[in-house]
Amino acid sequence: MPSFTDIWEITPETAHERARQLVPVDSFVWDFGDEDSPLGNDIGADTFAAYLDFRKEQPKGKVQDFIANLFDVFELEDADWDLLDPEALQEALDEDEGFSVVTRDEFILGLAFAQLLVEGELDEVVKTRAMLALKRQSSDVLMEFHEEEDTAPMRREQLDELAVILGRA
Repeated sequence: MPSFTDIWEITPETAHERARQLVPVDSFVWDFGDEDSPLGNDIGADTFAAYLDFRKEQPKGKVQDFIANLFDVFELEDADWDLLDPEALQEALDEDEGFSVVTRDEFILGLAFAQLLVEGELDEVVKTRAMLALKRQSSDVLMEFHEEEDTAPMRREQLDELAVILGRA
């Protein structure tokens, strides 16, 4: 596994070979400045950078340790990964203005794509949680929460693209 020092070193040319096969060169995944990219929003970018540091310090470290450590930093609970019921989801969003749900989803999507680009594979727990996050993010409840009614079709296409990529990983 190559040793990257920051996210900008990872490109369609330098990423893991399997990632280059799964993520089209023109995908928005590669645009680390795009807020919609799983690695372009603040949480995704921070997760990506922290994961690179984690792998540099602990090349064989368990991803569950990484998750636990970053959740402490983000002050999040490692819970509610399967939250898809619209009413319960709305309650969770209302509870803390969406912080927990959105941060958890952005974190797990950032981690999934960081693993894919750097290692060419995903931890099974990360993959399962990321796929649930994609379902949740494409729900009407989250589209309304993000006030994306006008852009919902485009955003859902992006989320579908991410699901296809992760589904093949």
